[in-house]
Amino acid sequence: MKIKRFQANTMREAIRLVREEQGADAVILSNRRIPGGVEVVAATDYDAALIQSAAQRSAHAAETAPAPSQPAAKVEDRIAASERIEARRTFDTPPSPPRQPAGNMPVSVPQPEPLSVVAAASVIGTEQLNREIQTLRALLEEQLAGLRWGDMQKHRPRQAAALRALANLGIEPDLARSIAEELPESSDPERARFLPLGLLSRRLPINATDPILEGGVIALVGPTGVGKTTTIAKLAARYAAAHGVRDIALVTADHYRIGAQEQLYTYARLLGVPVHAIGPKDNLPQLLSRLSDRKLVLVDSAGLSQHDGLLAGQIEQLKLCGPQLKTWLVIAGNAQPGAQAETVQRFGQVGLDGCVLSKIDEAHRIGGALSVVMRANLRVTYLCDGQRVPEDLHAARADRLVLHATQLARQSAATIDESLLIAGFSSATGNSAANHANV
Repeated sequence: MKIKRFQANTMREAIRLVREEQGADAVILSNRRIPGGVEVVAATDYDAALIQSAAQRSAHAAETAPAPSQPAAKVEDRIAASERIEARRTFDTPPSPPRQPAGNMPVSVPQPEPLSVVAAASVIGTEQLNREIQTLRALLEEQLAGLRWGDMQKHRPRQAAALRALANLGIEPDLARSIAEELPESSDPERARFLPLGLLSRRLPINATDPILEGGVIALVGPTGVGKTTTIAKLAARYAAAHGVRDIALVTADHYRIGAQEQLYTYARLLGVPVHAIGPKDNLPQLLSRLSDRKLVLVDSAGLSQHDGLLAGQIEQLKLCGPQLKTWLVIAGNAQPGAQAETVQRFGQVGLDGCVLSKIDEAHRIGGALSVVMRANLRVTYLCDGQRVPEDLHAARADRLVLHATQLARQSAATIDESLLIAGFSSATGNSAANHANV
């Protein structure tokens, strides 16, 4: 029987050394931890009777002897056992700090090994458990929201009817619920039908004046296709009808879209006002300084998506113009509420002074847009409901917006999904999907 001692950083490495040198039939006689790793004693031509006899002869010295060796086992069995032990140790036990060597002798710290199959399975099991907990939480929130909605229908039927009416306009569920809860339950049925609409109009942030008639320097921003250029022509025509065209100047910075500047030039020729174009390297503040003698300067910014990387540069250039420049965001009424909210958030970095709701004649419902402006407290200045210049531009009025939202809801044959009403009673985290749903 040939016995040999092996030392290695880990048990797995030691057993691998035994297998490579003594073969798969080698037997592990003992193993123990030593500074910097482990020590394994292995043997070939193993004789069990001889080992048992030697163990009996040394029984009287057990107190002073080293820790008893583990039962002998084949190398292949030890490999499987050691891998399980190492996997549990790797996953559950934090690595101990390396021992400091004596003097200034360098020491090599073994790199941690990757997780074994057992440890990886433990990680996957933890992730699966977290997903199941999140699923159960969502189900519980949905059940509780359903109970609250059922309780409102049973004990507060007028508030439930108001919530249904507001949701039918496209108002986000949680906003609709907060408005409906302001409705007194003791109000008469006829008054309860129209009171929610009045409460909604009171919440809408509206610019009560006709701000374009006051003049100033105004830039219209927004994504491509929301109607900025047409809106600028309508605003210029509205001012010209009251004060003439002498003090109007138009500026176009949209050099990205083919034909964008030509469209504004066409409107300018019809109105009889000058147009100034700036390129990507031109300085907008300097141009506005040269036009300081004009009472109304309208800037048609480039139509860029809220995801476009060039938008940051446009925002910085508008910020350089200082407080003299008012920025209005053009929001398409026919866009999805999620896209409208993202547009307000992204373009809001420039500091918005108001907004224009365009294309409300093409919208299925405008409750989503109303919800967005209420959440952002963004004042609505004008409404656009067509392509005619300037007939299809109207000063914003809360009652006009609510009336238009009601008319659109009546024209639609779609019904409100009960789950949207229930979503109004969910937590804020559970409302994100419902807020951007298509009604």
